[in-house]
Amino acid sequence: MISMGSRPDIIKDASEALEPVSSRGIIVMQGWYDKDIKERHVTLWDLGESDDNFSDDDAEGVTLSVQVTIFSRDDEVELAGEIKSLMKQHGFSFEGRNGDDSKPEDGIYMKAQRFSKYYESEEQENE
Repeated sequence: MISMGSRPDIIKDASEALEPVSSRGIIVMQGWYDKDIKERHVTLWDLGESDDNFSDDDAEGVTLSVQVTIFSRDDEVELAGEIKSLMKQHGFSFEGRNGDDSKPEDGIYMKAQRFSKYYESEEQENE
């Protein structure tokens, strides 16, 4: 098992991967759409985890999943491509993309992509 002290943080890792985006002034934050933010922003949403690579009935690691969603008044095709590339460069696997929002509600486009990352257990605990 991964000890509590070394528990992976998918939001922290995704934020670090997207540092080139946030350094340009694009908001990258944990959570969901915020109608009070008028400019485009990127949200990170933890989709949960699954134990992986079992040996002797113990998981040797865990796979965590995250959804990265762009909210904007424009269809952010280039930004979505950049995010996909950055995430893959930082060890994330691309899991898929939601269908495009062709008629955005309230003039806001939503472009969501899902990624996962495998974390190997750093410490084995005997029970």
